[in-house]
Amino acid sequence: MAKNNIANVQDDTKLPLPYRVWIDKYYMEIKFTGWLLFSVYSCIAFYKLVIDRLVNVVLVLFRGEYTLGELGLFDYSTWRGTTNFVPFDTIMRYINYSQYFNIDLIVVNLLGNLLIFTPMGFLLPLLSKRFRRVWPVILIGFLSSLAVETVQFIFRVGSTDIDDLILNTAGAFIGYVAYKCMLQFSKSK
Repeated sequence: MAKNNIANVQDDTKLPLPYRVWIDKYYMEIKFTGWLLFSVYSCIAFYKLVIDRLVNVVLVLFRGEYTLGELGLFDYSTWRGTTNFVPFDTIMRYINYSQYFNIDLIVVNLLGNLLIFTPMGFLLPLLSKRFRRVWPVILIGFLSSLAVETVQFIFRVGSTDIDDLILNTAGAFIGYVAYKCMLQFSKSK
């Protein structure tokens, strides 16, 4: 079996020699562990963004506390109250009217949406050559966020907001920038 060599990570950027030897020796174990961590991260992120909310709705229905009609599940007559299709509307509202919002709400909504997809942008280029350029990372970040927002809209769990889509995609880009900075740092050493 041919040994995989990842000495050439990005163009002419090579990892420092001691790390290269170690990585070459344990390549398959590192790759497996990386994909395992990425899978765990993806499951936790999807759980926190969608599944947790759906489970709460199902539990409320199962206990008989509310009916489907009382919860408004699949009732799209009031979608305008929980949906924002205007780019940067929520972000600007948080900035312009920050004195009226709890700082925790602003941090969780803005910074949380930015950071939740950052690991994706950092890990994907490390794990697959397909994601070593910026556009595939941005595209996968966008499509993943779009999937989450679509599920939230269909099942009416959480709020569907184009600003979440923008912040999540920007978070994937920030992760990619961190990956590129790591490569530059290892190149300079």
